[in-house]
Amino acid sequence: MDSTSAPAGDMAAIVEIRVNRRPFSVAPGLTGSGIAALLGVPADNAVVEVQAADGTLVACALDDPAPIAPHAEFLVTRQYVMGGAPAADAP
Repeated sequence: MDSTSAPAGDMAAIVEIRVNRRPFSVAPGLTGSGIAALLGVPADNAVVEVQAADGTLVACALDDPAPIAPHAEFLVTRQYVMGGAPAADAP
């Protein structure tokens, strides 16, 4: 699963990152919601974090450019998960 967010002629601007352990090739300036979109998570349900140098996770703003750097590790999770069957449909 490799995604490119830069024009084909501008390969110098491509940066390799990992999102939920998956490699992606992106252009600097990609927003937090753009990172979530790489995994198909809607921005209104996404939490995007980047791993800091000390190993802690730091939240990224969805509307601002994410701190894209070579080999940066991002974690995308959902704010809420809805599952199961409605009570009326249960046996």
